Amino acid sequence: MKKIVSLIIISLMVVGIRAQDCELPIGVAFKKTAQPIPASFQRVVANKLRQLMSANGVSGNIDFHSFAMVPTYEIIGKSVTPGPPKQIVYQLELTIQVANIDDGVMFASYTTELDGVGSSEGAAISNAVKQLAPKNKEVSAFISQAQQRIIQYYNNNAERILNKAHMLTQTRKYEEALCLLMQVPECTSGYDAAMEMIVEVWQARVNLEGQRLLAKAHAIWAARTDSSAAIEAANLLAQIDPESSSYEAAADLLQEIKAKVEANTPWDISLKVYDTEVSLEQQRIQAAKEVAIAYAENQKEINYTFLK
Repeated sequence: MKKIVSLIIISLMVVGIRAQDCELPIGVAFKKTAQPIPASFQRVVANKLRQLMSANGVSGNIDFHSFAMVPTYEIIGKSVTPGPPKQIVYQLELTIQVANIDDGVMFASYTTELDGVGSSEGAAISNAVKQLAPKNKEVSAFISQAQQRIIQYYNNNAERILNKAHMLTQTRKYEEALCLLMQVPECTSGYDAAMEMIVEVWQARVNLEGQRLLAKAHAIWAARTDSSAAIEAANLLAQIDPESSSYEAAADLLQEIKAKVEANTPWDISLKVYDTEVSLEQQRIQAAKEVAIAYAENQKEINYTFLK
């Protein structure tokens, strides 16, 4: 009996493959299908693929990814031992592909046959997958090929990625633009330009957000000047980024509110400031990264569901 079993819920253990001294945006994922797969199996496969990555140059975690290692399997044989206890024996054909999760294009593939024995179907499949050897030469070659092709992909598409990020910025889709740019690996030709554009996109975002917060604070304080309005407006002003073009005006308004607020108003609100012990560029990049991560985590994928 030949039964095709596809993996149901995508579990993404986001990992980075270090190639040419940089991390690549690649994760581990399972395709969605109509047929459920035991949660224990998903975890075992993800952990095993993480182990394979680690043995072949994986270094640390990353937060952005355009590529995923997608394992699928086919049951090519099944039998049941009489017991006791009864045991299920599976022969599997396991295929691991590295694909672009945005368009499904495959960059590398590896297929092997594995046997597994367990007290349940899930246990038998899990035990089969555990047999994958981390230092297998074919696995190493597969991962190396994936590394090279992903680097080539970013080199070939650098201009397109930057143009798309520019378009997103023009339409004020700053979070999506930052997420796109953050995925560009350091070892590719478009990295420096992507980092420069991140600063530009971030500045445009904080300027717009600062204008919005300042306008809202002005409206609240203009409508009424009691303690409640003072605290509400001040809390909005405190959210304005120090690099925003509205920061100076926000400081002026905050001083005005403090001068006019009722004497018994509890006051411990101040404007946001950058850490003077950390470079401004580092703080900008970190802030932009946090925004991009939040954007990525809120995306609802039709074919992929990510599990960290």
